[in-house]
Amino acid sequence: MKVSCITHRNDPIFVGTLEGTLPGSASENSVMSSVQRSAIAWTILKNAGIPGIQDVFIHPITNGTNICVQIKKHYQGQPKQIACALWGASAAQYRYKNVFVAEEDIDISSYEQIDWAFAYRMNAGYGGITVFPGSFGSPIDPSSPLEDRDVEQLGSGIWNRTLFDLTRNWHFKRQPQWDNERFPPTVRPAPEDEARVEQRWGEYGLEDL
Repeated sequence: MKVSCITHRNDPIFVGTLEGTLPGSASENSVMSSVQRSAIAWTILKNAGIPGIQDVFIHPITNGTNICVQIKKHYQGQPKQIACALWGASAAQYRYKNVFVAEEDIDISSYEQIDWAFAYRMNAGYGGITVFPGSFGSPIDPSSPLEDRDVEQLGSGIWNRTLFDLTRNWHFKRQPQWDNERFPPTVRPAPEDEARVEQRWGEYGLEDL
């Protein structure tokens, strides 16, 4: 770097960012960094050779502590492979404590759709939740006991990481009454009915909604 000029102003404007994340008040840093943290995670999964990755999304409010991955599922156990790849990366020091893996029909940027898949795709008794205890992790996570945040003794913080498999379980048998799928089809109004209602919205006195 070659410096050719240094300038300054009187009464300078101090530029800073709001830090820390709370529900309803995501910081500027977490909003910006969630984009690059998602890209880093996607690169980790790509380099691990895991097929079917459709999207990777980190909601700014957790700044990468939680991560959502959308896949086209190729085989049973694929979500575990994804979690292992993320947890084994150096970027996981402060990230990826909780991994959520959903299929391509779930919009992982939507908390509502993640919540729906959590309720109706995941079954804890059939491998839907995997806990990986005693991994290296963040020493500043307030949910960890103080003894697990002793970097001087442990060299790192200690995290108990969790995978939430929100994909359809391939141990379930395909059913002919469900078009040979493992889970029953989702139910929503036909597109033509939705369009008809939308066109007549004003007739119902709801045009302002």
